Amino acid sequence: MAIFWQIVCLAGLWGWVLATVGFILAGFPARGVFAARRAFPWGVAVVVCFFAWVVGMLHA
Repeated sequence: MAIFWQIVCLAGLWGWVLATVGFILAGFPARGVFAARRAFPWGVAVVVCFFAWVVGMLHA
């Protein structure tokens, strides 16, 4: 069962990193401009992946 949580932990970590990059690239298309509608799904992904990472670390 520990292997499952290790996979969740790694997937959460990499998902969090990639979702953060996606949030930055989609949310800020130009200097001084914030596109909230385009950034929202990426922001949700950041929170979900961070939560998965923390839960994976607690159980691994």
